[in-house]
Amino acid sequence: MLNKLFIAFTFVILSQFSFGQKMQISGVVQDTNGVVLPNTLATAVRVKDSLLLEFARTDENGKFELKTIQMDTFMLTISHPRFDDRSFYIVGNPDNLEIEIPVIKMANKATQIQDLVIYAYKDPIYFKGDTLVYIADSFKVGPNAVVEDLLKKLPGIEVDSDGKIKSQGQEIKKVLVDGDEFFGSDPTIATKNLGAKAIESVQVYEKDDDGQFGSEDKIKVLDLKLKDDAKKGYFGKVSGASDFGLANIKKPFYEGEFLFNHFKSTQKISVFGLGTNTPRSNFGWGDANKFGLENEDTSGDPFGNPFANNQPSGIPKTWKLGIYFSDKVGKKKNTKIGFNYTYYNKELQANSGSRTQYFLSDTTYFTDDSTNNLSRSQSHIINFSIESQLDSLTKLIIKPSFRVDQQFTDNNTLTQYIAQDNVSALESFANNKNKSLGLDGDLTMNFIRKFKRPKRELDIDYYFNYIDNKTDGTILTRTNVPMFPLINDTVDQSKINYNSTMINNAFASYTEPFGKFLRGTIMYNFRNELLKQNRESHDFANGSYSILDSTLSNRFETTRNEHKAGLKLQFDKDKHMAFIRVDVRNVDISNINLFSNNNIHQNFTNVLPSIRYQYRASMSKQLRITYSTSSSQPSINDLQPIQDNSNPNRLTIGNPSLRPNYSHNLNAFFNSWNPMTAGFIWAGLNVSLTDNAFATSTSYDAFGRMITQTVNVNGNFNSTIFGGGGVPIKGRTIQFRPNILAGYSHFTNLINSQKNITDNLLIGAGGEFRFQWDSLEFNFGGRYDWNSPKSSLNSASSTPYGVQTYTASVTWRLPLGFEIKTDARYTINDKLSQGYNLNYLIWNASVSKNFLKTENLNLAIEAFDILNQSINAGRTVSGNMVVDNRTKIISRYFLLRLTYRFNNFKTRENEQKFPF
Repeated sequence: MLNKLFIAFTFVILSQFSFGQKMQISGVVQDTNGVVLPNTLATAVRVKDSLLLEFARTDENGKFELKTIQMDTFMLTISHPRFDDRSFYIVGNPDNLEIEIPVIKMANKATQIQDLVIYAYKDPIYFKGDTLVYIADSFKVGPNAVVEDLLKKLPGIEVDSDGKIKSQGQEIKKVLVDGDEFFGSDPTIATKNLGAKAIESVQVYEKDDDGQFGSEDKIKVLDLKLKDDAKKGYFGKVSGASDFGLANIKKPFYEGEFLFNHFKSTQKISVFGLGTNTPRSNFGWGDANKFGLENEDTSGDPFGNPFANNQPSGIPKTWKLGIYFSDKVGKKKNTKIGFNYTYYNKELQANSGSRTQYFLSDTTYFTDDSTNNLSRSQSHIINFSIESQLDSLTKLIIKPSFRVDQQFTDNNTLTQYIAQDNVSALESFANNKNKSLGLDGDLTMNFIRKFKRPKRELDIDYYFNYIDNKTDGTILTRTNVPMFPLINDTVDQSKINYNSTMINNAFASYTEPFGKFLRGTIMYNFRNELLKQNRESHDFANGSYSILDSTLSNRFETTRNEHKAGLKLQFDKDKHMAFIRVDVRNVDISNINLFSNNNIHQNFTNVLPSIRYQYRASMSKQLRITYSTSSSQPSINDLQPIQDNSNPNRLTIGNPSLRPNYSHNLNAFFNSWNPMTAGFIWAGLNVSLTDNAFATSTSYDAFGRMITQTVNVNGNFNSTIFGGGGVPIKGRTIQFRPNILAGYSHFTNLINSQKNITDNLLIGAGGEFRFQWDSLEFNFGGRYDWNSPKSSLNSASSTPYGVQTYTASVTWRLPLGFEIKTDARYTINDKLSQGYNLNYLIWNASVSKNFLKTENLNLAIEAFDILNQSINAGRTVSGNMVVDNRTKIISRYFLLRLTYRFNNFKTRENEQKFPF
């Protein structure tokens, strides 16, 4: 019996590999007069699941060849824009693996018809203007796959463990569904919940960021276009999972979610809910910054910091609820209205440790930090939108939004200062408790007027934003010197911090064509900003916080008025696009200290040129080179001229004399997709040089405690080159996806009034092999990143370090609706501090079974971190500091999950056509 089972198992495995028989189809395409038709498309689509098996175009002699089709029943379609399609159904037969069709005659399209419906097949990937389009059904996914699974299949698209998406190495800032934000700015609700079967195409393009009118610095957007069938009726899912207290009977792990979508004509309604205490509780990356959770920029490279671990931090708990509505109203259905509401409730308990090494000109020392942080936060977010086509040439868009954030934090930090001789020099404890309430409202208005003359256009835009945030809290710190027990210091204070920001931004532009290939645009932008900050600190005395500490209290106000006028000249012809633009900007700034009545007035005038050239060799190949300049203002926290003692070991003080920075930026990008081979390549270059850059000036006391202030420095330089691609091997069954990254940065900061220059070299490379058959997918890859920092102040900090990462995953779809999934990630940290050189293997696995005739019911057993090694560890380098950190996170756990997907679509029992 065991022998028979082994033989059957071996046969199933081998049948997934390339030992299966291949078919070859060839033919010659002509019109009815016998004239050969080059560049005619021949596609082979499998009948049972509409999967594109292979396609080719005819050569100059009208001949096509499909050489590596897996033997099956499929439809061969011959398509030409001037002729009717010809289709052939071919049933695979092992006795006839080579089929030659001598001549395929293409009939002219009928012209005398009353109704004409055109179905135009597109390549799996193509450009539509400046939009990169992926045809979703050209990429095979499992029957229960979500959008994130589909995105991982798309050439040039990368999705990390947090759900962040990159296209051709560039970060996606927004994810839309049919052009609209789906439940606000959290894209993971769409990517982790919408079914891949509902998607017709995935489109990637660039657009203006909200409130940033007239800027040539666009954000990259990913737009999920739904199939027509998915816009009729309802569909959704209900899912629940738990370990039933297997790990901890008092605190069982759980996940539950619900998504319901209803579409009727132009009306869309969606309801979403999620409750979980697993690592899936992480904030969606689109909303993290609303709570101040975003990480600092890691030198601007397109892959972020390769040395920072992406594992979730701490022990989380999250609830998310939302409703989405949109419809077209009016007699002519020319006005689209939209509304969505989202509620977040988040709790995070995090325990972490870090070791920081400081390098001064004559010495070095360490700090060991142990922290315990508790945070609770909740948000209410409401977005409205009205988009009205006033007439055939005029459009008006109005988008108001409101947000309320509440947060409580309780942070405890124990710090030990260790001298170069390994002797404890100082110990401190700090407790910070804060309650905050934040209000955020904004309004965006766009008026777009086109004219009968092509390319003539008038745009008028307005943006208003008001932010009000109040934080009440307490700080308790105790500091002592072990060698001198009598030396100690205690601070016990209450804190009130009030911040408000009001922005009015108006922009107008007019574009006039000059002939067929040239057009000019004149622009004007007025921006007014009013920033207020009120800080109060009271010392504890006689049972209450009653004594004002005037050295830590202040009221500060900043007013900025910006006028910018610009002229742009653009040339478009065939495959070439180029423009040159010049803006002249004047900024008038008043920084007022209301406690001292001191007013620092500043006035700056900048010339901001930009140039771009774009060459599109074909619908699947383009090159773009851009030079631009930019200037940004310091934040009010950098300007506030009083000390912030919330961290007693790192005191900060603002600098009201800060000037705006000025940056020169050079960007180049190339990408190419070969529809014949399914190979692709992309590469990019980013270079920036910044004068009056915002840098940190740090002074140290005798124990090593810091006082920091933001200052202006010149000559900060940053450069990055990156690239990647896909190399098909043995048809489309195997693909190798290599990628490279190299960067060099040159930054200046001040240490005890001495200039410290940090030069950093980063080199990284990796690759992944992807194997894909009908029911088996197997991926494995690896990556190595090496970083070499050098400091001019102390050569001891010039210690290179590296991180190795190896990954593998398997998905095996078995008969009777069974599916096995497993993935593993092995990380090797090299040359970090003692106790932080952590090597760990994270291994996850699941087994699932589909039930019902349409397989809409799924039962799964899931295991996470099976080897119980999960940890968050990494390194960051900043100025004269090298920080190694690690955080306790959820380790090994198991879930039993039940998921039911529902819809009202009529489908054949043997097809998986439900879109969710």
